[in-house]
Amino acid sequence: GAPVGPCAGSCGTAIHRGEPVEVTDIATDPLWAPYTGLVLPLGLRACWSTPIKARDGRVIGAFAFYFTRPRHAQLLERQIVATCVHLCAIAIEHDEVRARNHRLAYFDTLTGLPNRSQFNSAIAEMSAAGGRFGLMLIDIDHLKLVNDTLGHAAGDALIAEVGARLDIALAGCLTCRIGGDEFAVLVRDCEGPARMRALASAALAAVAVPLDHDGHSIVPGVTIGGALAGEDGQDSVTLRQNADLALYHAKETRRGRYVRFRRQLRSAMMQRIRVRRDVDGALGDERIIPYYQPVIRLDTTEVVGVEALARMRLDDGRIVTAGEFQDALRDPKIAHRTTTQMLTAVAADMAEWRAGGLNFQHVAVNVTSADFQKGDLVQRASRILEKAGMPMQHLVVEVTEQVFMG
Repeated sequence: GAPVGPCAGSCGTAIHRGEPVEVTDIATDPLWAPYTGLVLPLGLRACWSTPIKARDGRVIGAFAFYFTRPRHAQLLERQIVATCVHLCAIAIEHDEVRARNHRLAYFDTLTGLPNRSQFNSAIAEMSAAGGRFGLMLIDIDHLKLVNDTLGHAAGDALIAEVGARLDIALAGCLTCRIGGDEFAVLVRDCEGPARMRALASAALAAVAVPLDHDGHSIVPGVTIGGALAGEDGQDSVTLRQNADLALYHAKETRRGRYVRFRRQLRSAMMQRIRVRRDVDGALGDERIIPYYQPVIRLDTTEVVGVEALARMRLDDGRIVTAGEFQDALRDPKIAHRTTTQMLTAVAADMAEWRAGGLNFQHVAVNVTSADFQKGDLVQRASRILEKAGMPMQHLVVEVTEQVFMG
């Protein structure tokens, strides 16, 4: 606890100067003036201190001989010190390396929180012990948007700040960073769902305080999925799967909130996976096709345009509406591919209509949030219509309320 400086005894001064300091009489030497009351009653009268240096020149400690009477160190004692200082440097550096390797293996470098490896060990131990505990999986909302607009330094600052806030708000729990924007929290001795809800509320409130980075104000947000050991899974694998299902459901339906696992979520998830697989196959076979709904002018009953509605033709020829595969369009890649396939089909139909002499003003096509997030909607539409030989003025882009909010 002593301040390092020119008046900190022999060892403090040796560390401060980076060179040996030999005090032959502690009682009279000014370096020891503030500390004589600590050492003289112990019968110590002289001290010779040598800094211990790492290979890179850093001072990492000090080695000292204390004597019971005022005197200089002898040649043999100097040789012993030189050997001991060398051995101490090796030992301390070895310990530093071991500590650094342990930290790299078990702690996240950005947040300082325990990492995935430590989380895996902890949840396995808790599951094996058979006690009641809770698991929360927490995702940072819109991290990609922060990275894309403000840069990865801002994204890293957001991750670090969210990690620090979670660690404070969830004191007593084990908070780990297990992925890019994902944290896991193990709630020890969790007595029930109410405890999980209270902790989740505390986490949501703590994270939501605005963060300033390089003159930009960022309002962090997280979404949380939770599961209770015993009720929601007997083993660590099942518990993690169910917490993940709850998180996925929360991100789709209650972003920025907490959702606890319910058994219905598993069947709903299996349905989403099946629909997503069906739509992915339909896109590969070009079975996502437009059906057209007329736009009619009321005073003349003239059809002035049409709206293109996405339909999926199944393998057996049956046609299903977009409402039946809406869940699949929550996947950004599938949504993006669906819009591209619809634009391509619509452009081909418009070219055929014009060649056949059909008069129409416009065709409206619904687009998705993913089309705006990708950022290439104008270029795609322009390229597709140009290839079909159709002017852009015939295309109307429709944005639903949900897409607008997204």
